Amino acid sequence: MSIIGHMAAIGTCELRLARPGDARLLARMSRDYIEHGLNWRWRPEQLVRKIRAAEAIVLVAELEVGGVRFVGGFAIMDFEHGDEMEKAQLTLLAVHPNIRRRHIGSQLLRWLHKSARVAGCEHIELQVRSDNLPGRRFYQKFGYQEEALIPGYYDGKLPAYQMKLRLRSG
Repeated sequence: MSIIGHMAAIGTCELRLARPGDARLLARMSRDYIEHGLNWRWRPEQLVRKIRAAEAIVLVAELEVGGVRFVGGFAIMDFEHGDEMEKAQLTLLAVHPNIRRRHIGSQLLRWLHKSARVAGCEHIELQVRSDNLPGRRFYQKFGYQEEALIPGYYDGKLPAYQMKLRLRSG
């Protein structure tokens, strides 16, 4: 059994910016934990571009268990600048299934919220699969509200909820 299978006690969890060498692992995590049942969109090449992009943050949660360090989760946020408004788009957030409910996703999200506030964003938007009830509840816990149901958002076959967190009144 892998180290992640023995997750009785997580030692440390440190958040850091992703490096190009992380892209292959993050792509597999996206494919397996987010894009399951869909066409694989977030391949290593796309992730390397995001990691290098000035208008994006790719954040990883690096954990230690028994002296072994590994990436247990990651998130991507894009920043968009408009004429009068700045917003952030939470593009991806994934945590290994064996270590969910240990506040790793919460740590990633809080770090990104602080970054969006520092950047002057008025709100953060995201899309979440309509069949992902735990994910929707997770975001609602942080104040995100469902704004719309978008039919066929994923590969033209699965709907998504558009969710938004208002950081400041506009």
